[in-house]
Amino acid sequence: MKLSENWKTLETTVSQLVAKAWLDDEFRKRFVSAPADILREAGLVVEDFVNVVVNQGSTGAPALTTADGGAMIYEINLPAKPSDLTDAQISSWFEETVIDDSAVPGCC
Repeated sequence: MKLSENWKTLETTVSQLVAKAWLDDEFRKRFVSAPADILREAGLVVEDFVNVVVNQGSTGAPALTTADGGAMIYEINLPAKPSDLTDAQISSWFEETVIDDSAVPGCC
């Protein structure tokens, strides 16, 4: 799936990756340093002209914007891990394949 083809599926996948990053520090480091690679590993097509950026500590939905020169920037916000969710709840979210991102508050 390309980034622009199905936003609901994209947001669900990103929210699952955020949930995984909350539980796995090594994965979080990779997600922040090489987000396009992580998205590709998750089955998404990231075109070469799209720069993917992860903003740690930010909240809100991912955003696709156009930069100077026509390049695209896909910004993913990685909020702090919610204190009201257990690791088991978070783990079950990133292992699910349902499309209901309301299960992860403050994310995507």
